[in-house]
Order: sequence, then C-alpha cells, then structure tokens
Amino acid sequence: MSAFVQRSQWSVVTSEPADAAELVTRIPDVRRATVEGAPSGFSFEERRRGSELLSLVSMASTGVVEGTVEAESAMVLFWLKSGSGAVDGDGVPTGRPVLFRHDPQQVRWDGFQLDLIRIDRTTVEQVAAERGAWQPGPIEFQPHHIPEGPTLAAWWLMVRAVAADVLRGPEEVTEEHERELTRFAAGGLLTAIPHWPVGQDQPRTAAAARFARAEAYLLEHATEQITVEDVAAAAGLSIRGLQDAFRRHHGITPTTYLRRIRLLLAREGLESGDDRSVGDVARDSGFAHLGRFAGSYRDEFGVLPRETWQAARRR
Repeated sequence: MSAFVQRSQWSVVTSEPADAAELVTRIPDVRRATVEGAPSGFSFEERRRGSELLSLVSMASTGVVEGTVEAESAMVLFWLKSGSGAVDGDGVPTGRPVLFRHDPQQVRWDGFQLDLIRIDRTTVEQVAAERGAWQPGPIEFQPHHIPEGPTLAAWWLMVRAVAADVLRGPEEVTEEHERELTRFAAGGLLTAIPHWPVGQDQPRTAAAARFARAEAYLLEHATEQITVEDVAAAAGLSIRGLQDAFRRHHGITPTTYLRRIRLLLAREGLESGDDRSVGDVARDSGFAHLGRFAGSYRDEFGVLPRETWQAARRR
C-alpha cells in the first residue's frame, strides 16, 4: 500500500505588525523577525502550501520585515517580485533567486512581494551526488551566485512546474509523487547555482556525470542552432540515452526542454522594453522560424509575442 503525504495550506492577512512578525517566525527557517508598519498604513499577507519535503511561501507587505534566517533541514531560496531586499546588508536584485546559506543570515525586505521555496536538504544532496558522480554528502554553493540567461530560464521552468503541482494539485499525494517532485525541484536548483562537495579545494561543476554534461552543454548553447545529436555527442551519450535521461530528470524530451528554455528567454527579452524588435528577440533566443516561434509562444504563455512586446512599451 502506498504511503501518503498531506500538503498543509494556510493564508493569512493582517494589519497588525506584531501579528505579522509572529507569522514570519512560523516559517521553519526563520529564527527571529521584527516588522515595522508604513506611515501610509500597514498590510501583510502570507500564503503557504506544501509538505516537509517541498513547500512554497508567498509574502507581501507594505512595511519592513527584518529577521534572521538559518536554513538547516532545507535549501531555501527566495525571489523578490517587487520592492527591495537585502541579505547581510547586500541588496538583492528583483526577479532573481537568492539562496540562503546554512549559517544564520540577516534579511531585510521593504515594501515587497516575494516568493520562497523550501527543498529538502537531503534530497538535494542525493540528487547532486547522482548528477556530479560523487558520494552523497554536504555540498557547497557558489556564494552570491545569481543565475542569468539560459540557467535562469531553467530555474523558472522548474518553478513553474513545481508551483502548478503544489499550488493547484491535491492536498494529499502519494509519498512517491512528493519525493519525485522534490527531486525535480532539487535538479532545478542544482542547474541554476554552481556547487561542489564540501571540502573540495576547487569548485567543480556537476559535469562529471553524463546527464549533467548534456544539460550544461544544452544551456550553454541554448541560443545556437544545436541539435539533439550535438547534445548527445557532447555528453558521450546515445540519442536514446539522452532522451531517457531528460525524461527521468525533467519529465520531457531534450527538444521540448530546449524549446521552453528559449521561450522563457524570449519572454524576458520582450518584457525588457529594449529597442529590439520581436523578430530580433526571437532570433537572439535561438528561434530561426518566426512563424513557429509565435505559435509556440502563444501555446506556452497564452498571448502572442507582440502582445508582450507592446505591454512592455506601455509600461
């Protein structure tokens, strides 16, 4: 008989800073929190859903939240959607994932909206060992690394899939399903941020294993006209082996993975509001056929590329 996991869920809104501080400290990794109201009025909202293995948190406030975060049992990352934030006094960019270290860190968020993900630490270490071909154990991440380009797109690809499952899926799932989803989230983290086993003198990428080499090659050359054969050859895999590896790690074929990475790159380019045309953005993102690009973009995001481009200019 399959074991089941219950995904807890709660949503709270308050206008009292003291209540908001208490809510923040209920997040497992937060050791201390203080909240200051805003002169124009204070509001705070928090939503959480997930299990001990994998959970998502959304917070928004018009005030200032300060606290101490110490990620022990999980890998914890957040990304600002609006407002400002800092970790240990260093400002963090909007729209980029920030990983908390294992030791205590001071955080400050001001007039913000943010999302946060918790991924079971043991699962991340196991997946890292499989991808990097080393023994399971503690791993280090490159400090202050902020992913960009295709690796950032790979991160958002993972977040979209996890959020769809955790936020819109059933409250009760099999333990096998939750563990597989946690492994999937771990893979997204490991793709986005360079890492290596604790105690190793020189940082090494996860490219010691063939799948990791394939993924790294695909992301490095995502905007070029590469083929499945190119990726397989770079990793020393057969095409069948490459297909199986991507289905096992990402649940999709390498061709679909590459297309979605390119689409996310294109959306970021269209939303940037720079002086490139829609066609320029498509070509810069690796799309050679503009008609197919428009159809794929609409299928993925529900709007045409030109609509995203025009909305960015109106803003």
